[in-house]
Amino acid sequence: MPTRGEEIGPIVRLQVQKVPIKRRGEGYVPEGLLVVDRAAVDAWGMVGWTGDAWVVDAHHTAHPSRRGGGRRPLSIGFTGHYAEMERRFGHAPIGIAGENCIVDGPPLTLSELGDGVTVVTADGTELALERPRVAAPCVEFTSFMLGLDEVAPLADIEGPLADLHDGRRGFIVAADHARDAVQIAVGDRVFRGVPG
Repeated sequence: MPTRGEEIGPIVRLQVQKVPIKRRGEGYVPEGLLVVDRAAVDAWGMVGWTGDAWVVDAHHTAHPSRRGGGRRPLSIGFTGHYAEMERRFGHAPIGIAGENCIVDGPPLTLSELGDGVTVVTADGTELALERPRVAAPCVEFTSFMLGLDEVAPLADIEGPLADLHDGRRGFIVAADHARDAVQIAVGDRVFRGVPG
């Protein structure tokens, strides 16, 4: 069996963006987020199960908007980052940053994530989420977190925007090896490292 690192924690939230929630220059609209109990992930993106139908995430290659052109199959965040955002901004409901998968775990840096993480499902199936990169914060989300009515100019919010960097806004990961969809669910465990 492939080796993996220490357990980070369980998945506590899965969500898809039904429509893009960042509207460049207009604002951040989290109402486009849909919480789901399970999802299917493959190399082309993520879909979430509502109980009645599969909903395609806005970053999936099959979504009409094709945000990210399929180069962003999944994003992942950690509850520890939400605690840091709450201290900084006074509020940070879990999931507000729009990540697809939120794990109950400490705040982790890009270097601590290394080559990625592995999700282990209830039946033991492993899903490698590789090549993490920081989901860069934007002026729309930063303005939203500051409670502003309009998108602020970058020069006015450089400090708060910098506070959202280094993974606090989440990480983008790839699922290149998942040629067939792997179903993941709330409660599945997440470990550091990917199978070698």
